[in-house]
Amino acid sequence: MIGSKGVVVTAVDPDSAAAEHGLQNGDVLLEVGGKAVSSVSEVKKAVSEAQSQGKHSVLMRVQSGDNTRFVALPVGHA
Repeated sequence: MIGSKGVVVTAVDPDSAAAEHGLQNGDVLLEVGGKAVSSVSEVKKAVSEAQSQGKHSVLMRVQSGDNTRFVALPVGHA
């Protein structure tokens, strides 16, 4: 277990790409774009960096309960 690392998802728009890719309230974002995150500002920065590099998606490592998975979320149209 990672412990206190990560950012807890507190709300997911049911019409969003995040919801389409299975993100739910209570999930924990551990990494975004290959970088460990521990605050919302770090998540936003990693997403912005991916957009500025012309990437169409950003890879997130997400913990859901006892399971950890990778999710690629589209970022190209923010």
